Amino acid sequence: MLTNSIERLNALAKISSASSYLEIGVLEGDTFTQIAVPYKVGVDPKFQFDTRLDPDPNTTFHEVTSDIFFSRYASTHKTFDLIFLDGLHTHTQTFRDFCASIKYSNANTVWLLDDTYPSGWLAANPNYGVTRRLRRLFRIRDGSWMGDVYKVVFLIHDFFPQYSYATFQGHGQTAVWLETRKDFTPTWNSLGKIGRLGYRDFLRLKDSHLSIMEDQRILEAVERSR
Repeated sequence: MLTNSIERLNALAKISSASSYLEIGVLEGDTFTQIAVPYKVGVDPKFQFDTRLDPDPNTTFHEVTSDIFFSRYASTHKTFDLIFLDGLHTHTQTFRDFCASIKYSNANTVWLLDDTYPSGWLAANPNYGVTRRLRRLFRIRDGSWMGDVYKVVFLIHDFFPQYSYATFQGHGQTAVWLETRKDFTPTWNSLGKIGRLGYRDFLRLKDSHLSIMEDQRILEAVERSR
């Protein structure tokens, strides 16, 4: 069983023979530094480590927001075979990152979307400040925050039928790859309706729309699409 982001990303990189990697939301670099891909690009508004400690000429860091990266710097790089979206945990920003990254993908690109299975209603609140205040008020020790990124999976379901996806069990992360889904029918057919969904809707829809699978089945599905 693949237990964390590093193991999942390296497994996806291996079956895809990935040679280029993009990570949005690097923070301390715990994941980024352990991905076994030759050419790597990291993006974060404020890195929480000294990026100068990595002198590898095939590693590039951009200390900017993802919006600025895609509008100013992404075109200076080649396309990416593996893309990890772990930036701001709101569906609006993550969906914008996904849409922007398509231009810098290729036919074999695989995305991994982080935090697509919130652990509870507070963790699913897109406003981190509100989540923190409520946890302090009710003395809740759980500090996890996934925001409403799960809605990105629903958006891909309805508006990107050319992409297939599957969600890893446990801490929710969703793999996305270019493969047209057969017999596609949109569920909501409305950006607004998806944006207004709440945690109760997530609980009702997760089994039918997240495409949750065992690790090996996801890897086999991605490999078959190559």
